[in-house]
Amino acid sequence: MRGIGSGKAGDGEANDRGSVRGEGRASGPGRPVRAKVCGVMSARDAAVVAEAGADYMGVILSPGYGRSVEAERAAGFLAGKPVRTVGVFVDEAAERVAAVAGRVGVQVIQLSGGESPAFVAEVAAAGPWEVWKTIHVRPGRSTARLVAPYAEAVGGILLDAWNPALPGGAGTGFQWAAVGPEVRAAIGSATFIAAGGMTPDNAGAALRALEPDVLDVSSGVESSPGRKDPERTRAFVAAVERANSRAAPGAGA
Repeated sequence: MRGIGSGKAGDGEANDRGSVRGEGRASGPGRPVRAKVCGVMSARDAAVVAEAGADYMGVILSPGYGRSVEAERAAGFLAGKPVRTVGVFVDEAAERVAAVAGRVGVQVIQLSGGESPAFVAEVAAAGPWEVWKTIHVRPGRSTARLVAPYAEAVGGILLDAWNPALPGGAGTGFQWAAVGPEVRAAIGSATFIAAGGMTPDNAGAALRALEPDVLDVSSGVESSPGRKDPERTRAFVAAVERANSRAAPGAGA
């Protein structure tokens, strides 16, 4: 079983989310960090994530992965949630990405395969969504050089750990030292999302080391594969909120 967000399904209809937490919030150093919970597979877990206060909720819309969800099912359980929704795709045709994203009604498309900058730009131009590109941090490779070709095409760059067998969702981390400033310099005003082995226990350290705009978790808040644990999900969001409180103007040392 492949890992991303670590199913199959028809197409759903677009839905109206109503008001959405975090919508329109500017990104960049000094801005409030947001919490993303990915790999949501059910109405029960969508409710857990929304009630915890997450800003983003991610669903895996490419088939064949451990947490893949059919488009029709995802559209149903995402409807009405006050959370920005992220549809994750891996090496799909641009036409299918746009069609499924439109039917599900996601507000962000996350491309987590080997998609080129030109492909990213094509998907971004195909609809009203923001597009994020996953970049895997590889030992011995400059992360800034991996990121730089995408800087003009994307709304956000998501850093994840590298695994030669998986496009993501393996629950493993990467070395945080110096990566945050390097990526920030390469992407300018684009949203910086950090993933890879995040948990409620290490969220604070990750935020201090990387200074991302969004901190992303999947398996780190699960009680079993594909099932979100309410307590751990709340604890993760609370860790992000504590970091924001400490960073607020006038906050105590």
